[in-house]
Amino acid sequence: MKRGITIKKKFKQKRKKINRTKKPSKIAKTINESVKHHNYKALMAEYLEEDLSKTSDTFTSLIERLDQVDEYFEKNKANSSTEPNELEVAFGISLKSKKVSRNWNIVQDNLSRTLRSILNNTDQNLRIIIAGHEKPNIEEINHERVTWLCVSFPPPKYISQYSIDKFRKRRVIGAYLRNTGFSGYFMPLDADDWIHYRFVEFIRTAPVSDAFILNKGFMANLKNKQVWVKDRFFIGCGSSSVFYFSNMDFPRSSRMTGVRKAKFKWAIWPHHKVTLFLENKDYRMVDFPFVTWVLFHGDNNSIIKRKLSSKVSPQNFNVIPDNLEDRFYKYFKIKNF
Repeated sequence: MKRGITIKKKFKQKRKKINRTKKPSKIAKTINESVKHHNYKALMAEYLEEDLSKTSDTFTSLIERLDQVDEYFEKNKANSSTEPNELEVAFGISLKSKKVSRNWNIVQDNLSRTLRSILNNTDQNLRIIIAGHEKPNIEEINHERVTWLCVSFPPPKYISQYSIDKFRKRRVIGAYLRNTGFSGYFMPLDADDWIHYRFVEFIRTAPVSDAFILNKGFMANLKNKQVWVKDRFFIGCGSSSVFYFSNMDFPRSSRMTGVRKAKFKWAIWPHHKVTLFLENKDYRMVDFPFVTWVLFHGDNNSIIKRKLSSKVSPQNFNVIPDNLEDRFYKYFKIKNF
């Protein structure tokens, strides 16, 4: 009889132990709460409506926007205030697996353009770290400023796991940067977006800040060959923040617990809440459109996951678009490496 009671008691203790091991960590709870209240479709609906009623400079042309960037540098040059700081800019790219892509050739071509836009920057104090499952067969991947990290964990099985996969790869990149002794600016970047050719120069000549948040950016519809400017860019596009991290701010490992006490958690939480994460921090809102959010190339995660409607157009945003022509491409330098 005592033996039976003992076995039953041990079984209960074992079950309690199992339940304890499944209890989510504090960081997981926080992230789950953020995701729980993150209704992207509702946010995008509000995002559209906001521009219909509040955009004050709707009729500023695309080229005028781009010229403003050059005017900024010319003015600073005249004032002798363009000396760059010593901080390097690291771009972290999580590349989707070939197994979950609709068209691997499109994924590779998009990454090739993204890398060209970065590598053609006027300021070459930069590095690019890419984490993925299968190494792309593109010329730019072998550039001396590009580091390829092959991950060993399996690719996602379901669409709902795409973001988990992206952030897991981002943690791999963060751990790599810590292990290499890197301190400086870190920008999470999607593998299909384009960077302005003077973006790194802007970041390194601006006063040092905890973060730079892109308040404006370009949206490009490759299907219709149109491009337009979007306000509150950081709400919709994940390639919209640059963070300053000391080496100790990066995670020791790619485990979720590695970011519990590190500022690196800013880079893996929902991008539309970035200003909340940076509350009481020294950050700068940037109104120059330094990033192009590329849509409708055939393999957009935001379209596949139905977070963004396939009918998004300049008309939705009450703006006058410009055509995607050579005069636009020259500012992002994606055609010729």
